[in-house]
Amino acid sequence: MKNNRKLVLFIAASLDGYIAAKDDSLDWLYKVEGEGDNGYSEFYETIDTILMGRRTYDWILKNVTGDFPYKDKECYVFSRSVTEDNVEVKFVKDNIIGFTNKLKQQQGKNIWVVGGENCYILFQRKN
Repeated sequence: MKNNRKLVLFIAASLDGYIAAKDDSLDWLYKVEGEGDNGYSEFYETIDTILMGRRTYDWILKNVTGDFPYKDKECYVFSRSVTEDNVEVKFVKDNIIGFTNKLKQQQGKNIWVVGGENCYILFQRKN
């Protein structure tokens, strides 16, 4: 049986292509009008694995209060520094593309790339 697991990006960006302000602030995201979550909840059900870079992970730890927001998903953080896995994430020093291609061959739902650091690397090639 062929696995149709895909690498996906669900991201908020400004019209000029930025996902954060120069100081890494995401405050602009909360200045929206209207109701609902713009399809986030529906999208979130289509994934079971999350990939992010170390800067994104550190930003989450610093800025998100309460529980880790992705604790119900398999979460991998790409980092060049040696870091021990924890309950929430597994740290990966492997080649980003090679590691991701291995994940795509496994059974499961789609794989979400969170943040901007690794988007260019992963989406510059056909995935």
